[in-house]
Amino acid sequence: MAELSNIHFEIIDRNRHRRYEQMKKQDKERFEKLKRIGCIACSKKGLFSEPIIHHIRKNTGLGLRPPHDQTIPLCPEHHNMGNESVHLNKTKFVELFGSELQLLDEANEKIKQLEKESIFYDKGNE
Repeated sequence: MAELSNIHFEIIDRNRHRRYEQMKKQDKERFEKLKRIGCIACSKKGLFSEPIIHHIRKNTGLGLRPPHDQTIPLCPEHHNMGNESVHLNKTKFVELFGSELQLLDEANEKIKQLEKESIFYDKGNE
């Protein structure tokens, strides 16, 4: 197999950047809010971890990315690196934390709470 050189990583980084720029403003805002919430699985243990955004794949093929509004925040350990991760051991993940759709509902509720707090606190700063 061919070795990857620095130029390959530069191309990957450029493409990643472009993809983020093409997102709608509301999707970018959602991702920022999800990052503020932190890993939804860790929060069930009373911890905060920096998340990455996990797209819930329901009725989509591997080549198709689900909509950005069907996303939950998961740390790398719960996303695809740990024994309890959604990609490596979905059964265990669901047993411990609930289904992806349940976590989506929880994440959406936390976003609503963040928005309420933002409205309340922002009015006091005017």
